[in-house]
Amino acid sequence: MFRYIIISVIVVLCASCSADKSNHSFSGFWEGPHPEDPNKKFYVQLMDADSTLAKGYWTANGFYESGFQIDSLIIYGNSIRFFVPNWNCTYLGELEGNTICGGFVCEGEPFDSVLLVKNDGVARFLTDALPGCHLADYKYQCQTPKQLDDVLQTSHIGIESDSLFIYSLLPEIINGYYGRINSFLLIKHNQLICEEYFYGYGPNTLHQAESVTKSITSLLIGIAVDKGFITDVNESVARLLKAPDFDKRITLKHLLTMTSGLTPNDEQLYLSNDCISTIFSRELNSEPGTKFQYDGGNTELLGAIIKKKTGMFADVFAKKYLFEPLHITHYSWEIGKQNGYPCMAGSLEITPRELAKIGLMVLNKGKFNGQQIVSGEWIKASTSLKTHTHIPGDDYAFQWWNLTLKTAGEEYPCIWANGFGSQFIYIFPTLDAIIITTGHNYEFDSWAITSGIEKYLYLLE
Repeated sequence: MFRYIIISVIVVLCASCSADKSNHSFSGFWEGPHPEDPNKKFYVQLMDADSTLAKGYWTANGFYESGFQIDSLIIYGNSIRFFVPNWNCTYLGELEGNTICGGFVCEGEPFDSVLLVKNDGVARFLTDALPGCHLADYKYQCQTPKQLDDVLQTSHIGIESDSLFIYSLLPEIINGYYGRINSFLLIKHNQLICEEYFYGYGPNTLHQAESVTKSITSLLIGIAVDKGFITDVNESVARLLKAPDFDKRITLKHLLTMTSGLTPNDEQLYLSNDCISTIFSRELNSEPGTKFQYDGGNTELLGAIIKKKTGMFADVFAKKYLFEPLHITHYSWEIGKQNGYPCMAGSLEITPRELAKIGLMVLNKGKFNGQQIVSGEWIKASTSLKTHTHIPGDDYAFQWWNLTLKTAGEEYPCIWANGFGSQFIYIFPTLDAIIITTGHNYEFDSWAITSGIEKYLYLLE
């Protein structure tokens, strides 16, 4: 009986849809709404009108957010039916031109009418890294990056080996070998020679930097040291923050190297309404300075120290002393802000070109566009090995990582800003090169692109 009620509902819905009765194909992308958030949409990709293959996608603000499973797809004539396991719901619909009229049947809930509208143009945000790359005769062609009014110098590829590196790695990125990479930039000898954006991203699209924010925080501490706001990295945090109840053994250096001994709990930290107070309430699980434990709480305290010693919140301090000298204007530091304090461990949104300026400054020992922005002494101290980590081969400095990539019998030391999801700044001093990537590899190996870079890195010699 219930089945006949559902069919009747669909018939009524279809009567209100387009009068176009032509038998269009089911294959392609079908767009549906989020029940509450207008900035989010879901898409059902039907691989072929006669097959049972389908994929589901969520988008947020027009870009890919996550995928979901679709099972039990049945197409018969103009009728379609599929099951979404994560929702425990079945969709029933009828094709009417460029619309599927129907809705979801979920156990214990009334029928939810949802129209699906054809939108094949969304492929460039969901499945096509670059326009036309799915075609059999597609060949990647690197274009010289545009010279913009942002002080970042661009150039064509001038060396054959650089070209070999680009034409070896970029097709693999486009084909998805390293997951969902959203941008790739290569700077060689202070010139941007390769700049590619994928899945609809562009040079002005803000991208979540994740824990690259931590490395930028280290630069801010360095500027505060250079300008005399902070006098000694070995000073106790309790004294710096005038917090007499905080363990006096923990120093600024311990925060910078993730060796404070404070018990890590990022989930508790970012669910709280007051991060700073939450960190102050933590217990020690090891002697300060003895054990590396990666934890955003250390970085949040660095932001609190900047505010206490300079009188400026860290984002204001960054704008004045780091971003403006670097001509960085495309960014936002509003996500996760509490009581005026920006989230220091991973909330900065910024463009890849702006990240490239940060990498270029670090490569050039704190200098950019003829101006010394951070002292060479701090750059050297903050990017060199301070402690070994729990990951073999990955060492840690002051909120920067140290890697050694090995290929073709050669070793290449790398200063690395490492953000989850493939948000990376790779700085190779011996190659005079910088690579920037951003990505959405939260469902894939976040660090896969490192292996691709490592494989071909010798070509940049």
